[in-house]
Amino acid sequence: MAETGMHDVVIIGGGIGGLSGAWRLRHRDVLVLEAGARPGGRLRSERRGDYWLNFGAHLFGESASPAGALADELGLEARPIPGDRMGIAFKGKVVAGGRSETFPLRLPLDLGARLSFVKMGLKLRSGVMRLLEVQKAVPGEPPGTRRMRQLSFENGRTLENYVGALTPDTELILRTITERTAADPSEMAAGYGLTSFAQVWSKHSFGRNLFGGSSRLPEAIASALGDRLHLNAEAISVEQKGEAVEIAYRQGGELRLVRARHAIVATPATVSAKILRGLPAETAEALGRIRYGTFLSAAVLTSETGPMPWDANYAIATPGLSFGVFFNQASTLRVGPRKAGGSLMLFRGARGADELIKLSDDEIARRFKADLEKLFPQARGIVEEIVIQRWPLGAPYSFPGRAALQSALTRDLGRLHLAGDYLEFPCMDAAIATAGEAAAAIELALTHPA
Repeated sequence: MAETGMHDVVIIGGGIGGLSGAWRLRHRDVLVLEAGARPGGRLRSERRGDYWLNFGAHLFGESASPAGALADELGLEARPIPGDRMGIAFKGKVVAGGRSETFPLRLPLDLGARLSFVKMGLKLRSGVMRLLEVQKAVPGEPPGTRRMRQLSFENGRTLENYVGALTPDTELILRTITERTAADPSEMAAGYGLTSFAQVWSKHSFGRNLFGGSSRLPEAIASALGDRLHLNAEAISVEQKGEAVEIAYRQGGELRLVRARHAIVATPATVSAKILRGLPAETAEALGRIRYGTFLSAAVLTSETGPMPWDANYAIATPGLSFGVFFNQASTLRVGPRKAGGSLMLFRGARGADELIKLSDDEIARRFKADLEKLFPQARGIVEEIVIQRWPLGAPYSFPGRAALQSALTRDLGRLHLAGDYLEFPCMDAAIATAGEAAAAIELALTHPA
């Protein structure tokens, strides 16, 4: 086994969490090990002329948010999304814009479904209002305390149980909307579902895209790290031994060993559970109990030469179609003279994605294209390219009882530090924030050793 020496910090995982932690510690002797062939994890995009294909995470907050601040720090441009982010397409009708409270009256529903939708909306609105009170910052409060408070909110029952019985049409609409957060209403905790409405479906959603595509963020950090980022480097084991952490990893068919004064493990919880050795029993068990839902996305390049019916939309939920959400990834460019072409993303999550992911890329593309043309007949003849991306570990989601695991996941592990979006509501901000906190703890320990 080849040995590659001692470092200040080794970071396992080159997703946005691991990379942002490395960025914070870039003045130190830091090494990042990424099992895949590219950096960025679920941030993936590819440039196509004036446009770009996005395959994963794409919503950024303002400059005060962790992801927004990081993009600004790296000199990247995040543009506001002008398109409406709350549309629903149902039974041939697209309803978007205006207040969400009017949707039951504007969607093609029978009387029973309208009443069911109103009942659901009132329950969700009431829950979100209570959640926003819970989320309010408390001066001097540690981030971990705030996370625990939010995770504990309505964590004793599912979202399905919280909203109560619904008519089939209303249930389908709710299920399609919540697929974006990796789980069905019957699986996710009520508080988690309410958080998704507060952050994704409502006016509280993140409202910027990274100009040029989401991959520009991890690529910028990777460029700054240079040869301190190792790709195709799969961690096999990570264990604290005395005053150091030993990491065994495989790269280029060779098994290597590296040591560090500290290590940040910024891999999905399921991977962390597999590679970490010598953890307290309750921490190992908690990592193994984190649940992930599947994501499936199709990036679509289009060649229209003029205005299209979706130009004023950014996100449209599409219950009843093979994909669950339509995203107009060119929305940020629809300001001023309109250039020819466009970029879309068609998305499916949770149980719907579990079924589709078994099919070939060609079959998924065929189904998505047919339903895209059903949704918008104007899409016929302008689809130039469809690229399928499978995310088996799409996102972690909170389930009833999830909050009870948090103390085991956030306890002091000595020279080992966990980071990732499974420690909070899954998003770029959570991954960046938890990695930043781990980096700050390490910097303090390295500056003032015990």
